[in-house]
Amino acid sequence: MEKREESLLDILAEERIHRGLENVLNDNKLYQAAQKEVDEAINELENVGLSRDQNKVVDKAISATNASGAAYGASAYKQGLYDGIKLMTEVNQIGRDSGILSGQEFDSEKAL
Repeated sequence: MEKREESLLDILAEERIHRGLENVLNDNKLYQAAQKEVDEAINELENVGLSRDQNKVVDKAISATNASGAAYGASAYKQGLYDGIKLMTEVNQIGRDSGILSGQEFDSEKAL
């Protein structure tokens, strides 16, 4: 198996997704309401009386949907983190270029 080198951004994103996000979701009313809907739908599905083969097909579809959503969420998080870092870098550069960071007066024309 080929070893893949992870970037610092990948490591940070994985850490926050698996440790920080869970705490945030526990307090997020929108997420909790959506999760309640999922639980209710799963309960309804269990009570329909599908055959074993039908259950396998449904489980496969739900699992694929969950995996897709998880990959999307992780990618969106990483992109947001990357965008935030890029924005901070650009703001710092504008501050350096305009002299704000060196105590000089800010020139809005120069910053644009």
